[in-house]
Amino acid sequence: MTKKLGVGVVGASGWMAGALTAGIEYVDGDLDKAVKHPDSVVTGLCARNQDILKERKELWGLDQADLYSDYEDMLKSPRIDAVVISVPNHLHAKFALQALEAGKHVFLEKPLATDPDESAHLLAAAAKSPCTTKVDYILVHYDEQKKLRRLIKDGAFGQVASTHFTYRHPIQIGASADQQWKLSRAISGGAIPMGICHAISLTVFQVDSDPVEVICKSAPALDRDFDYPPRQDLLITFANGVVSVVQGNIDFAEKYDARHNVCGTQGQFDYVPSNPRKSRAIWSSRSMAREYTADPDFAKDHMDSGDVWEHQCAATVNDFVQNAKQGIKDPVLGFESPLVQRTEAIIWAAEKSSASEGDRIRI
Repeated sequence: MTKKLGVGVVGASGWMAGALTAGIEYVDGDLDKAVKHPDSVVTGLCARNQDILKERKELWGLDQADLYSDYEDMLKSPRIDAVVISVPNHLHAKFALQALEAGKHVFLEKPLATDPDESAHLLAAAAKSPCTTKVDYILVHYDEQKKLRRLIKDGAFGQVASTHFTYRHPIQIGASADQQWKLSRAISGGAIPMGICHAISLTVFQVDSDPVEVICKSAPALDRDFDYPPRQDLLITFANGVVSVVQGNIDFAEKYDARHNVCGTQGQFDYVPSNPRKSRAIWSSRSMAREYTADPDFAKDHMDSGDVWEHQCAATVNDFVQNAKQGIKDPVLGFESPLVQRTEAIIWAAEKSSASEGDRIRI
C-alpha cells in the first residue's frame, strides 16, 4: 500500500476549508458515508480558533490531524507533504511562498495574490520549485464546462467569435472580523481578484488563447460598504481574434449567477442558470445538424449555487492530490499553466484599466 499524502489545512476554521478538508479525508468528500480516502489524509489543521478545530477534528473523524495555531510550526512537520491555503486573501502569496520554501506541495484558494508584484514573485518561485501547485479556479471542474470546451475544440460552433461570462454573486459578509475583511481592498485585493476571477478563468479556459488587450470599467457599491468598486465590466481581446465580455458584481444579485454564452460561425451555446435545470444548457451546431434547443442531459453539475458544500470541492482537491502523489505539475491549474498565467495577466491589466477609468491596456 502506497503512503497517503499528508495534507495540512491552514485557515481550517472556514467553511470553504471545511469542504476541502472533507475532500481530502473522505471519498467524494462525503462525511455521511465516511469512506476514508485511499490517497490522502488530513495530518494538520491550523487556525487561530482552536475550539472550532477541536470540534471539527472530533465530529469529522480527522483522527490523524495535529492541531496548530502557528502556520510555520505546521510547515516544520514531516507529516505534512502538502498544504491547502484558505486564509484571508492578502496572506495567500506569503503563505504559498513559505510552503514552497519548505518543500510542500501547494493548493491555494483564489486569488493567487492581491497585487501584481506578489503575483509575479509567486509565479517565479513556483517555476523554480519541483513541488506541485494549484490555484483553485474550481469552476473548470464542472462537467458543463468540460463538455463545452470539448464542443469548442471539436469545432461544433465553427470559428468562435465571442464569449460572455458573468459572475454575479452577493458574497457573504457577516458582522465578524472573519467576514468584514472582504470589504477592504487592502485585504481582499478587490472585486476582480477575489470573485470576478472565476468568470475570467472560465473565459480563458474556453477561448484558449493569449490575451492581448483589456478594457475595464468599474462602478461603485450600491448595497454594501466596500471601499473599492465591486462592479466591474471587462472587454478582453485575444490573439486568436475572439472578443470576450466579462461582467462581475460581488455587491448584490438576486442569487448566484454564472450565465454564459459562446457564439461562433456555425452555432452558439447559452447557459442560463435562472432557467429550470432541464433548459439551462441551450445550443446549436450546423456541423452537427442541431437546431438551437435545450439539452436536458448536457450537465449533471450545474453552476447555480453559492454554497461551498455544493461546489466541486472533492474533485478539485483530489485532482491536486493525484498530481502531487505522482510528482507532476498541474497542466490546467498549476501556477505555471497557461490558464493561470493568462488569467493573472488579465486580472492585473483589468485592475490597471479600471484605475485609469477604462484605458486600453496592452498585455
